[in-house]
Amino acid sequence: MKKIIAICFCLSIVLGVKAQKTVPEIKAGTVMYAGAFVQGQEFPLILTIKSLTAPVSIGWSVDGYGEGAFEMSAKAFESATELLAVTQPALGVTKLSDKETFGIISKSAFKTLSDTKAFTYSGVNFKVKSPETAALKISGKEVDVFHVVSEDGKQELWILNNAAFPLIVQSVGQATDIAVSEIK
Repeated sequence: MKKIIAICFCLSIVLGVKAQKTVPEIKAGTVMYAGAFVQGQEFPLILTIKSLTAPVSIGWSVDGYGEGAFEMSAKAFESATELLAVTQPALGVTKLSDKETFGIISKSAFKTLSDTKAFTYSGVNFKVKSPETAALKISGKEVDVFHVVSEDGKQELWILNNAAFPLIVQSVGQATDIAVSEIK
């Protein structure tokens, strides 16, 4: 009887660990493979975290088009209130204003999201979708994200549950939508 209880206990631990959602580590050099969707067309996109300190820099590369980077100031990383709406990025480095971010929401917006399950960005009110209907997987693992929806239901964001770097891993309804499929 003790063996059966021990086996059941071990199985419950293994299943509990397997069911946990992961938060991929984001650091300088992290590479993300994604699909970018612009006006109904999909393009393979590679995003690279170039710097996590000011200026925060996310590099991008689209095969056959070119590459560049978006640079965000320390102020933008901390308290920006808008997403950069981009459909065809300029080659080279694009410096964003102190109120804009690319691929992330600001830390202050993330804190508001964590505390209230809602936030406003680019003048749009978002709230956590409840109940969540589907798990989001990246690199074959379920990731811990906030799935938020705009009040009018036309925009959705999946934001990595990471206060240090609140990365948008999937979007719907933006000028360019993304869907990250792998993080290395």
